[in-house]
Amino acid sequence: MSSSATRIADPQDPPAPDELEVSVFGAGVGECVVVHVGGGEWIVVDSCVDTTTRRPVALDYLELLGVDVATAVKEVVVTHWHDDHLRGVAELFQAASSAGMVCSGALRSEEFHLLLGAARTSSMSRCLDEFGSMLEILRKRTFGRSASMGPTWAHCNQCLYRSNHASVHALSPSHGTTTLAFRELAAIRPGRASTPKRRLVAQDPNEVSVALWVEFGGLRVLLGADLEAGRDARTGWQAVVSSRERPQSRARVIKVPHHGSSNADDPGVWSDLLEVNPFAVVTPYAAGAKPLPTKEDCERLGRRTSRLFCTAPVRGHKPKELSASVRKMVRLLAPDLHDIEGPMGQVRLRGRAGGADLDAELFGRAFALAAA
Repeated sequence: MSSSATRIADPQDPPAPDELEVSVFGAGVGECVVVHVGGGEWIVVDSCVDTTTRRPVALDYLELLGVDVATAVKEVVVTHWHDDHLRGVAELFQAASSAGMVCSGALRSEEFHLLLGAARTSSMSRCLDEFGSMLEILRKRTFGRSASMGPTWAHCNQCLYRSNHASVHALSPSHGTTTLAFRELAAIRPGRASTPKRRLVAQDPNEVSVALWVEFGGLRVLLGADLEAGRDARTGWQAVVSSRERPQSRARVIKVPHHGSSNADDPGVWSDLLEVNPFAVVTPYAAGAKPLPTKEDCERLGRRTSRLFCTAPVRGHKPKELSASVRKMVRLLAPDLHDIEGPMGQVRLRGRAGGADLDAELFGRAFALAAA
């Protein structure tokens, strides 16, 4: 395998028709992956909003490339229903009027739709509102025939997209995860007298994430969403690795799951699903008491590959436009104060079908944690 190149490129330069592109966006909170699957067709995985334009970053980027979003985007995938993966997705889906909607099959239940209706009273109302808005857009788009026209409820080893250039398969959620999710959603159905006082869903949304496998002219990409390692061999990455039905080839690119966290790390992914020294891209999560990836996470990932990139600094960026008195107070009380979210960063990987390797291009605050 030839060595890769990290080069400075024009962000407005569109990919060639026979060129794969994987662009990963992140700013500190939020994640979006935009994939050119050949022939001028695209899929978008999750959504985040640019803090400068206040628009979905995928919309901004595709319009920058001169892409007709209404016709060129073929699928919008919602991997799971955490807010940092959903912001702006309804606006994106509205613009992508020819796109299908893909979401986790573990949410295909009457109980989940009742939860959508009760979103205003839940602690996760914003992300459920985004999800509900997408379903309403789909209903109007199909003249109310949403039951027969979509969305596509993804489950393991399911083909979600296929063309002359590429294919996209779901690797998760596993059948065991889906069964568990249905049982837990049924146990907390809104309005039931016996409903216990507990958080919205006992199973964490990360556990029902849709991990994706993209194949393009001999190049393969693993998009890990926020899928965690799994409780046992029937769930999470443990189920993916042990599956006999998944693709048995190896990917050259991985969007590292769950911001590089150790709870999403399964050694089998690196040994069984990936090429040696793959391209690995991490999006940081700067909110909460323990920002991700941690120093230990970066060191662990760095031992797995020398081609490791991050879309933005883990600790955010220094706040701007502070008054002199506030700056003085900050220096005294919080010299390391950073905003959680800053300008958007982008890691763009491109390669031609049958080509020797990929080019890595960095924009905004993206940087190489390790590179050959």
